[in-house]
Amino acid sequence: MGSCVGRTAAWSAYSGPALGYDTEQDSQAIRLLVGRSQQRPMPDFADSELARFRWEKSGTGFDAVVAAVKVLEGSDITNAGLGSNLTEDGVVECDASIMDGRTCAYGAVGAAPGLQNPIEVAAALAKESLKGSLSCGRIPPMFLAGDGARSWASSHGLKTAVNPIEAGKDTWLVTERTYRQWLRYKEMLEQADSLTLSKAPSRSTECALSKDAACMLPSVGCEGVMDTVGAVCVDSHGNITVGSSSGGIAMKVRGRIGVAATYGAGCWASSHETRGGSTVGCCVTGAGEHLMKGLVAYECCLSVSSLQKDPENACKEILSKTLQQVRNLVPQTSGGVLLVQANGASTVEEQGGQLNSLEIIAAYATSSFGVGYFSSSMKKPKATILRQVPGKDMTQISTFSSLFRFS
Repeated sequence: MGSCVGRTAAWSAYSGPALGYDTEQDSQAIRLLVGRSQQRPMPDFADSELARFRWEKSGTGFDAVVAAVKVLEGSDITNAGLGSNLTEDGVVECDASIMDGRTCAYGAVGAAPGLQNPIEVAAALAKESLKGSLSCGRIPPMFLAGDGARSWASSHGLKTAVNPIEAGKDTWLVTERTYRQWLRYKEMLEQADSLTLSKAPSRSTECALSKDAACMLPSVGCEGVMDTVGAVCVDSHGNITVGSSSGGIAMKVRGRIGVAATYGAGCWASSHETRGGSTVGCCVTGAGEHLMKGLVAYECCLSVSSLQKDPENACKEILSKTLQQVRNLVPQTSGGVLLVQANGASTVEEQGGQLNSLEIIAAYATSSFGVGYFSSSMKKPKATILRQVPGKDMTQISTFSSLFRFS
């Protein structure tokens, strides 16, 4: 992994689907946050790391992805880290994963309580996996779940809750907004259960499967935040790293693991440095259980890199196919992907360590999708909230693309 701030380096970050950002005030907040994850930093820990990558021109693409996602996790307006959605019993359990394209190093945490920055723990797992076997030949872990993830992170010097009791408190990473939302949703579930109690044994999940709109937990509108966050970085040596983080769906069952932590579904990265190959990485967000089955991140990268399909059409086709398979059961299933491809017919080495071009693709079937991007060929980052065309069927896939040429 080389410097992330070489002449041809670029990274992109997203918060999507930005389902709760329907007001101009909310949209402005998320645009500023996504932009902040890539530009000159403010004086806090995560941002000081970003300063090192952009302004001091040091650090790797892997580290840049971690730092960018930490900025997004540290804000209470995204569903990752601080301010994540709460479980049925009112606690935060986070998912996160990261993958390096050159080494294939991968790390993930799932349903993990008490983690200040889940992406940092996932990254530490990925790095540890490259060090070889543990004592007595034991294989180092790649994916840790539940309190085991918190315990491991704490033993490796990362910021966590002190113990399981503290991690399970309703004050850890919980904000006033998410607590108020949890109280409202809890009341809705109790009312739904009481209505069906006389007919058959009821579970709170029956509400989510009901076709009665009055019974559904709101995912759009007032305070409904359902997004995942992620980042992709291509460094000046052509290596790509992808990371993703999420608090999961609102009122989820304790222990539920979503797409952000699932290998091949939440993120994927592949760095090809041979003639005719391409470097590609992808992050995924949306209805986790459905997207996990389709291994969407892996399939998008495979389609673009190995099958040489047009990246925009490939992402649109795979996302559409995956969502269509479940819409007979859940009509309003949503999802989105962010894909970055570094193009070039010849090797990076033949061009003195420089890339030919880089393309960013977003495909989404949501009301909105927040995305930001920055390249060393740009003077400042760009961040925007992509929205569906007014009147367009929400089951249709919208796309966005931006191309950077370096030669």
